[in-house]
Amino acid sequence: MKILLTGATGLVGSKLVELLISEGHELHYLTTRESAIENELKYKGFLWNVQEMTIDHKCLKGVDTIIHLAGETVFQRWTEDAKKRIMDSRVDSTQLLLNLLQENEHQVEQVITASAIGIYPDQQDGAAMRENEVPPTADNYLADVCIAWESMGMQFAEMGLRHAIVRIGIVLAKDGGALEQMAKPVKLYAGAGFGNGKMWQSWIAIDDLAGIFKHIAEEELEGVFNGVAPHPVRNRPMIESIGKKLDKPVVLPNVPKFVMKLMLGEMAAIVLSSQHVSSTKIEETGFVFELPNLEQALERYL
Repeated sequence: MKILLTGATGLVGSKLVELLISEGHELHYLTTRESAIENELKYKGFLWNVQEMTIDHKCLKGVDTIIHLAGETVFQRWTEDAKKRIMDSRVDSTQLLLNLLQENEHQVEQVITASAIGIYPDQQDGAAMRENEVPPTADNYLADVCIAWESMGMQFAEMGLRHAIVRIGIVLAKDGGALEQMAKPVKLYAGAGFGNGKMWQSWIAIDDLAGIFKHIAEEELEGVFNGVAPHPVRNRPMIESIGKKLDKPVVLPNVPKFVMKLMLGEMAAIVLSSQHVSSTKIEETGFVFELPNLEQALERYL
């Protein structure tokens, strides 16, 4: 396949680039910096500017699949300006890709877009949520972003293209991502759970997440898929597992919810929400997780 990728230098994108090239696929990627453009046999860069809604249409040459990951990080204080940037980076970039396909001849047959499990409502009890149950969505800013992001993405299907959405969980990786942030206080003997410590943490190893995107592309799948591992864990046990792996005891009491809100503001919803999410649907398509258990992921990344 020849794939056009956005967000190629991000945490997930960089791992996906590594995987796709190792599997023999050709990649075109979009960047905002001319200095970041490479022109190799299987890895070529092209300019785009989401703020100005401009894009080099030559990025489409020979492309049959688009994987759209680009979006400003939500891990920042949610000022009104930041919230606008987070939303616009997802909605406007998707619109720019839609414009690109509508205004140019192309060979694209499928588009895979990203979302997040933050779309699901807070849930500490009950069965894991599946994509096809269409549960009510959460009532917070992060869910609003996911809803807008997915709604824009669905327009690719309206154009007659195969379209899939991956709702990404808490991504664990060696460098960067949630695990690095969770491990920092543990290393300083300051590890603790959040709130009541019972929130579900539907996590996924970055290697498996990249594998899911590749699997969906190669198998030409359509619809919504949860990008989470088969065995979610609760918050306090997750922190304690990190402590055990690092040989650092987690003995401090949980940080109260009101303290988290004082520290993080509205962004505290990211760490205080409880999403118990199922991986069954992607497994039913034949995808096999390399790191299905938390202990396996911690062994690799810590």
